[in-house]
Amino acid sequence: MLNLLLATLLLPLAVGAAWHGARLLAKGIREADDPSGPVFVVRGIRAVAVAAGLAALSGGLLFAHTGLLAFGAIFLGEELYETGVVLLTLRAGLRAGAS
Repeated sequence: MLNLLLATLLLPLAVGAAWHGARLLAKGIREADDPSGPVFVVRGIRAVAVAAGLAALSGGLLFAHTGLLAFGAIFLGEELYETGVVLLTLRAGLRAGAS
């Protein structure tokens, strides 16, 4: 019962993250000439990756599948770390270019 409740809470969050990611990706593509355009693209990719991780966690909870739970948790952690490093690098480049 608790698994069903958690899965129904995570799935709308995954859909919302995917929607937010698609909007950020579109904004980054529209503003490709702007120096902060790549930041929007990476943030969009990050939101889509969060959506995939949340969907995997939701499916693992819903179907009581340990493999999906492990995949969702590992994928989510790795993608958040990776895109965080890329965003720090991009922002440092923007600050260096501004000064």
